[in-house]
Amino acid sequence: MGLANRGMLLVTLALLPLGLVALWQTDRIFQDNRASAEVALLAVTEKAAARERLIIERTIGAAMAMGNTASALLSEPERCAAVLGNFRASSQFYAFAGFIARDGQTTCIAAGSQGSQATTLAADETLRELADQQAPGLYTVPAADAGDPSLLVIAAPVFSDEVYRGHMTLHIARDKMQSTSDDLTGERPLGLVTFSSTGEILTSERQLANARKLLPADMNLADLANEDPYTFEAVSERGISRTYALLPMVPDAAYALGTWDNDTGLLQAETSYWRTIALAGLTWLASLLVVFLIMQVLVLNGMESLRIQFRRFRATRDLPTGPIRGRGELYDLEDDFRELAGTILQDEARLEDAVREKNVLLKEVHHRVKNNLQLINSIINMILRARHSDATKTVVRRLQDRVMAMASVHQSIYQAQSMERIDAAEIVREIVSQAVNIGLPRGSAVSVNTDLTPVVLHPDQAMPLSLLVSEAVTNALKYVGGDAPEIRVSLSGNTETDAGRTATLSVVNTVGPETDDGEGTGLGAHLVRAFSYQLEGDLVVTQQDGLNTVSITFNIAEYDPTLEKSVTIAA
Repeated sequence: MGLANRGMLLVTLALLPLGLVALWQTDRIFQDNRASAEVALLAVTEKAAARERLIIERTIGAAMAMGNTASALLSEPERCAAVLGNFRASSQFYAFAGFIARDGQTTCIAAGSQGSQATTLAADETLRELADQQAPGLYTVPAADAGDPSLLVIAAPVFSDEVYRGHMTLHIARDKMQSTSDDLTGERPLGLVTFSSTGEILTSERQLANARKLLPADMNLADLANEDPYTFEAVSERGISRTYALLPMVPDAAYALGTWDNDTGLLQAETSYWRTIALAGLTWLASLLVVFLIMQVLVLNGMESLRIQFRRFRATRDLPTGPIRGRGELYDLEDDFRELAGTILQDEARLEDAVREKNVLLKEVHHRVKNNLQLINSIINMILRARHSDATKTVVRRLQDRVMAMASVHQSIYQAQSMERIDAAEIVREIVSQAVNIGLPRGSAVSVNTDLTPVVLHPDQAMPLSLLVSEAVTNALKYVGGDAPEIRVSLSGNTETDAGRTATLSVVNTVGPETDDGEGTGLGAHLVRAFSYQLEGDLVVTQQDGLNTVSITFNIAEYDPTLEKSVTIAA
């Protein structure tokens, strides 16, 4: 994960508690606003239904008052009807007034033009049910000249000395129930209906068919009746989601139901809630963007430039040039890097000079050793010329071969590019050439063949190998013979085994007549075994089918200057 991503993650974690607290507070505010909106919605609905409520309450009061009068005048039907008639005529509001006694008598009736032929109380099934229950009720009946339920019936039970006397009924024409919502300014419900506890629509400010289309679909109005006002959401019969406000008008008798659009201004608290969430989200995104830009402009660009300088310096050792682009801490960091890079180049230059001087000195040492060995060889040549004994000359020449073998190793070391790595094939080739030039007279019939593969050794192995080759080749020259005398020298290496890389040296010669070695001690074979021990190799000497074979296989060791070995010969 990049630095910018980690920074944005940390900002997110830092803002998360604040965001959760803000959402919690917003939710609390939303709930409070929602409750306030519901109260406002109920208040406006109640205001819209104020006229219907007032008419119903007044009618119930009038029915109870006139009921007591009518029950007292039941014995005087004409007088009772006259009193009710005067009451109806003076109010100019009621289309019908009538009293039905406990025994079902309907002698006390006063009807207007709309209600004179509307109904007979004795035939009113709803009124008979209310009489059986001795309960108040509101319901509708059709007018005499219309098929729609255009008359609202308000029936109130009448008691005298806690004894049920009958029901007083008052009928109200629909045109007298004009809704107050027509006079409202500002927010107003889409529709307003009143209904009874049985779910019957009592009044509506719209035509009944249109009013039903605004009501909740698949819901019985009787199931909505509740003595506590509340609001709820439902889908209307037109398939549109609406908000409804219900409030009781007459306990257990009449209720008002207002229909509202969900986007009415009284319900915008929910919209504000989502706006708050969106604002919090935008604030979070803006914070992430600011952090990203800060990290990118102030940090990452400078770090990228510094990283490029690091890589270029590592690859080419070129010092950074140009002005420093970083600011603040990045400026100090880049300045320190440039100073450090300059110091590193100076230290490397001093080390390279020291290594170069060391190599020159070491090569000079090996060169001087080689020259000293050649001087010793020259002294040996002087001794040979002063001696007449063949045995003495043979011994001295063997010593001369060994000295020249060591000289060849030192010559290869100071001529090599790396003094820690020597090509053993060149040393073997040089030793074989020297031994042949010294050991074989001109015109000799002995064939000398070499098959040498480059094998890189360090000096600790090159020295004993060169001495072993000198002894083995000298012995081969000493004992070579047969009809077609031949000497074969081979070197192969870089063979991978479980123990590592190995090399194999082999010196093969044809066997001729037995000859006294001149030393009489078997010193050559003893030295071959001693040098193979120095190489920690496996020495195999065989004589078969007229061939004498000296073969040694050894591991090619890695150079470690702390483990240098001196060449020693076992006594």
